[in-house]
Amino acid sequence: MAVGMEQVVQWLTNTTSPDEAVVRSATIALASTEAFPGFGNCLLTIAAGGHELGQRLAAATYLKNFIRNHWSDKGTISSNDCLELRTRLVEVLLRVDYSVLKLLIEAFRLITVEDFAGEHCSWPELVPALQIAVQNSDLAGSSQLKILNVLMAVQTIAKPFQYFVDPTVAREPVPEQLELISKGLIVPLHEMFHQLVEQAVGSKYNCAAQHDDLLLILNKIFHLAVRSHMPISLLAHLSKWFQGFLALLELVILEETMGREEQVFRLKTWKRVLQIFCTFITRHRKHIDKFLPSMSSAALRIVGHSAICKTLHPMQERIISLAFDVISNVLETGPGWRLLAPHFLTLLENAIFPALTLKEKDMVEWEDDEEEYLRKNLPSDLDDASGWRVDLFTPRRSALNLLGLVATSKGPPTVSGGKKNAAIKRKKGSKAGLGKDDQGTAGELLVIPFLSRYALPPDGDPTTMEPLMNYYGVLLAYGGLQEFLKGKSDKYVELLLTSRVLPLYSMLSPSPYVLANANWLLGELAGFLPMELNQAVYESLLKALAAPDIGSISWRPVRTSAAGALCALLQEEYKPKQWLPLLQAAVAGARVPKDEEAAISLQLLANAADVGEQDIAPHIPAIVEAMKEEISKHIPSPPEPWPQVVELGFSAVASLAQAWDNAEPDESEDGGKSLRDWRATCTTVAKMFSELLQQCWLSPAQNGAPSEVLPPPSCLNHTSIILCTILKYTSNPDDVPRMKIEQLLQVWADLVADWNAWEEEEDGAVFDAIVEALNLHERCPLEHFAAAEIPMPPFPPVPSRSILEALSLFLCSAIESAYSAAVWRACRLSHSLLHATVLSSKGESLAQHLVIRFTEAAYMRLQKLTSVTVPLAKPLILVIATCYTGLPVVVEMAMSSRKQSDDGTWDAFLTWGEALAAIAENGADPGLTLESELKLAVMALLKVLKRLLDSQLVASTSCWKLANHCFRSIIDATIQMKEVEEADEEEADDTLEDADDEEDAAGSNIDDDEDDDDDEREETEEEFLERYAQTARELEEEVAEGAEGGQEEDGHELELGVFVSTDLEAAVLSCIQRHGLQLISQQPLPQDLVNRFTEKFPQSKCFFPAQ
Repeated sequence: MAVGMEQVVQWLTNTTSPDEAVVRSATIALASTEAFPGFGNCLLTIAAGGHELGQRLAAATYLKNFIRNHWSDKGTISSNDCLELRTRLVEVLLRVDYSVLKLLIEAFRLITVEDFAGEHCSWPELVPALQIAVQNSDLAGSSQLKILNVLMAVQTIAKPFQYFVDPTVAREPVPEQLELISKGLIVPLHEMFHQLVEQAVGSKYNCAAQHDDLLLILNKIFHLAVRSHMPISLLAHLSKWFQGFLALLELVILEETMGREEQVFRLKTWKRVLQIFCTFITRHRKHIDKFLPSMSSAALRIVGHSAICKTLHPMQERIISLAFDVISNVLETGPGWRLLAPHFLTLLENAIFPALTLKEKDMVEWEDDEEEYLRKNLPSDLDDASGWRVDLFTPRRSALNLLGLVATSKGPPTVSGGKKNAAIKRKKGSKAGLGKDDQGTAGELLVIPFLSRYALPPDGDPTTMEPLMNYYGVLLAYGGLQEFLKGKSDKYVELLLTSRVLPLYSMLSPSPYVLANANWLLGELAGFLPMELNQAVYESLLKALAAPDIGSISWRPVRTSAAGALCALLQEEYKPKQWLPLLQAAVAGARVPKDEEAAISLQLLANAADVGEQDIAPHIPAIVEAMKEEISKHIPSPPEPWPQVVELGFSAVASLAQAWDNAEPDESEDGGKSLRDWRATCTTVAKMFSELLQQCWLSPAQNGAPSEVLPPPSCLNHTSIILCTILKYTSNPDDVPRMKIEQLLQVWADLVADWNAWEEEEDGAVFDAIVEALNLHERCPLEHFAAAEIPMPPFPPVPSRSILEALSLFLCSAIESAYSAAVWRACRLSHSLLHATVLSSKGESLAQHLVIRFTEAAYMRLQKLTSVTVPLAKPLILVIATCYTGLPVVVEMAMSSRKQSDDGTWDAFLTWGEALAAIAENGADPGLTLESELKLAVMALLKVLKRLLDSQLVASTSCWKLANHCFRSIIDATIQMKEVEEADEEEADDTLEDADDEEDAAGSNIDDDEDDDDDEREETEEEFLERYAQTARELEEEVAEGAEGGQEEDGHELELGVFVSTDLEAAVLSCIQRHGLQLISQQPLPQDLVNRFTEKFPQSKCFFPAQ
């Protein structure tokens, strides 16, 4: 059936109608027409022209989505339609106007990724077609082929090759398609590039030319081609392209602001050229060493002019930043030090330091946008000096990065030692030219003396701003010298801080701009502060944290940077002598009206709780009381999401809960008095936590919010930690209704039941809380744990799901779709949840419901695995084993919906039975190692064997084979179970002796890691590539292991519930007595297995006939 174009046009027009019904009808009609032959070509014809612009845009948009949804599967579009559509798409693409081009170019990209850039290229004629289009474009004549469109098409086909395809290969060859693009398109395009560069040079002072947009695209194409690979055909022409790049950088203007719209293309072109230079140095060193002097000179010229600039366009600032990055990249090369060392002092005086000093725009930004000021000007990610980081977007950050590299490089060559120093080659992967004695580094010889020129700013309002502006830069510079200062002695760092930084905190009226930088600096150096200075630094930062606003200037950046530095200090395990002032300051900061400032104080409080533990335990009840009131103020009505300040508040309270839990005193401490006092306070702490959750979860419903509307699933991890603490410390049944624990559990269970955003950090506390909920239900049976409460009138008497049902939904969801670690934990808790139904009055009916649910979930995940022998299969098999041991008929019914085999038996049941018998064998991988696992396997296998032998199923070959396998595995697993029992007894006797042996072994290895100060040598390129390829291979293996791995086993025994009282030895012997002769006559047991069993159970010898 042919597609009517006018009808399609009408439908496309209707998709833009304001009437939702019309839009819905048109969308359905278009979707039903997609399978018709020629539908894609019809859309392309409409987009090509002859219709209104809105209709053309709608057609191009629908075509793009049509190709995205159907091109790769080849089911909707026939092969002939595919060939015709892609050929016509290129023809139309090269002619349409720009508004339609933006949509069609994306459709073109989708096709090229599949048909051209894939492993098997099925579109070899694409490059020749584009080559002809370049030659016949409208750049030189009146052709309908637009050169802008042609170049964008070339850029599109080059884009997939900007990254390596297989990172596990040490030296990946240049893809054939990229070589084809280079030879057929990029190399011939140099002539156009050269002409456009000359045109740009001719318009130097106007900073704009007619075809700057084309010049930018050509630079992008070149960059995409060399970003990872170096095509051989392009290598021979590299010098010609490089000369053009240099000519473009000669045009860079920083003395005036380039803000006109037509100048943006020129700015982007300069930025792209500098990015190409960075790529040259980091990816293609062996081809571009001869260009390093020219690249260095160009970058030095740009950063040298930047010092005199006042107001710049953001893109001009990015250009300066990239120029600094080019110099950093050059300095990290072998020849780089020789090129740049003579310029170190000039670079420091005229480029790096001017970029660090305080500017007028910094003060304006401080007042107008404090958050942006902190993000841009007090960076916290400079702990590794590196010349190739892509996140250094500001000149200040890039200058700091370069300063760190300069400081760790050897100093500039002197007249007497010039030849010696010039021969020094910096080693890759280490500081530039840095040896064991770093007295000759540029940091020691140039940077520190240069910074020492600038004295501390005067106390109070300065008569001139220059000392303050310079010292602002000095403090930033010290922060950029982390790698250099790490290599210095504690005395050196102590002298520097006590003379150049800490005096600022003693001033009566310090500048907030300088003080904020001092805070940031102390935070950056927290990892290697001398121990003697820790207390002084802590007190200085605490003073800054409490600083109020003075006059019209906000001191929030001072307080925020102080809080950040204190966090860094605490993360280095520093514990202050007095915790109370810090805790009081953090709580006070959390109460400020501005959420952004309160957020950093809450993070500080969380860090203090993580580090303090026992030290802050006495203050936790008072802090929780204060935090409860503060968090409650910011809770919105559901279903509005919680603001960040609430989320961070719960994070802090969760840290306090964990700190309280970890502060449990040792029973032997002071005769147990501390432990008794701690336990007496646990109920009080649990009550406070309960009140907080009640206000957040239950109060909205009491205040008129619809009862069926749940609170947002925000902070699920943190609220689970808090709830876990409440449940753990509740032992008195009278406290359950008093603290509304069942209501809290119900809300929380409903939240986790709908959870599907699986992340390890978020889900761990949920599993812990489920464990505590089951423990509490065992200590203090909860009335509505298994049976939901029936609503009171006037609501319909229809109960909602119970806590147990909601938790089972969460666990089943985890089993079906979560990452492997969550599957292991969910499976382990499934056993506990199934046995918890015994405590319910609705035990039997509820157990049937849960058994069906868990069986289906476990078997569904089992089917998704590549094999039933991967580690992740074991917990899934054992979940079904628990279900089958309890309710075998229900499990068989749940599995009966699966595909049946030809002889009428159930494939699912047989598959699971074989898998269970396999993991029960001695030496199986994965195998059963825990006593509870072996007991469960034996119980389930006995039931399976009984089912097979007591029914007609055993008549089939597959079932008879399974019966023999089960019998063999029962005997094998029973032997293992006996061995585990004996090993546990022996282990208990040898514990003390083993502990002594471990201490002796540890003592003998104390000095093992204190040698090996091997001489460093330069890493070759081949070694570098192989190292990264090996890393990629290891990451791939980790991903594969993480998907179906077994490293998540935690050694916890499974919950067996009432099954624990089963006399398995008697049951196994009875089975052998009843069915042994029948089974052995069909398939004899291995004699070794029989001997091992009779050795462990001598009374069984009479059951085995002589073989």
